[in-house]
Amino acid sequence: MLPRLEELSKEYKNSKFFPIDIKKNPEVTGEFLVFVTPVLIIYYDGLEALKKIRFFSISEIKEEMEKFLEKIL
Repeated sequence: MLPRLEELSKEYKNSKFFPIDIKKNPEVTGEFLVFVTPVLIIYYDGLEALKKIRFFSISEIKEEMEKFLEKIL
C-alpha cells in the first residue's frame, strides 16, 4: 500500500506525504488516535479532512480527494 500512496501523493503537487512507522514512533498513536493499521489521515489547512482505517483502496482515496477538492476550490 505504501508505494501506491506515495505515487498518489505525486499527483497532488502541493501535497506532502509523511509515512510514519508506529512501531518506531508509538507516541503518534495517541496523538492521532490510531488504534488499528493501516490508517491514512489527510489534513487540509491543519484540520483533518479524511481518515481511512484498515480497508481502503487507492481509487477510493482518489475519489474522495477529488470530491473534497471540488468543495474547497
